[in-house]
Amino acid sequence: MDWVKQLNETINYIESNLAGEISYETISKIAGCSIYNFQRMFSYIADKPLSEYIRHRRLTMAAFDLLNSSDRIIDIGLKYSYDSQDAFSRAFRNFHGILPSSVRNEVVQLKSCPKLTFQISIKGENHMNYQVEQWPAFKVMGIQNSISTAEAFEIVPKLWENAWKDGTMQRFIDNFPDYRPAGFLGIASGGNWGNSEKMDYIIGVTCYVEVQECNPVPILEGMKAFSYPAATWVVINADGELPNAIQDIYKAFYSEWLPNSGYRLADLPVIECYLGEKHQEVWIAVETHR
Repeated sequence: MDWVKQLNETINYIESNLAGEISYETISKIAGCSIYNFQRMFSYIADKPLSEYIRHRRLTMAAFDLLNSSDRIIDIGLKYSYDSQDAFSRAFRNFHGILPSSVRNEVVQLKSCPKLTFQISIKGENHMNYQVEQWPAFKVMGIQNSISTAEAFEIVPKLWENAWKDGTMQRFIDNFPDYRPAGFLGIASGGNWGNSEKMDYIIGVTCYVEVQECNPVPILEGMKAFSYPAATWVVINADGELPNAIQDIYKAFYSEWLPNSGYRLADLPVIECYLGEKHQEVWIAVETHR
């Protein structure tokens, strides 16, 4: 219940600051997790990025101001964080389909983005096969790509395609250590899930696990090493057709499992493990509420 309460408190904070500055650092403190993880969770529960939700709420309130006040259009735009009337008018038209001036001069139809409220959902329709593991520190070697956050869903499949074509994947296969997290790994980090224009996407394999019997695999030429600390991981089976199999797992995890679990998200990237034909795992780091 604490997790749901924290989510609703973040929404209340956003609502109280629509006509002002919204601090992502404050959101992170209220939610009790990194803004990276909060925005990831938010996008799967709300079916839209946090930045888009805030923008739509502001444009909803701006329409009410146009209808119910005599304030100048430029002043209403500035109130909701637009630095010029042109910028406000473009955003308003993109959302509502009309210019702000039309609201006062014509009978028009407007859109509304309602305030969100989170609640626990226990559907019982689907099983999520998982285990919670204390996993030691480990290293990944791979190729890091800086990509546009907005175009990530289009670019990432092309990165995998190119990695097969240019011999990267064959190099992994030839030097495959078969350490866990196993398989070919896809790791997204940075980018604040919509708040930053860029993010990093890593394609790699685990090359070392910090246990006595493990021998580190040398980092291949042209690749980088990425280190992750010991942590508690929820390891979830995501077998099935891609991309739906993994997308469905994220939806179930963030909207159903996490609110009921007693855990919160740890400040680590989510790892997707591709193990073979229609066989995948998702690793999500968690920690207990302090």
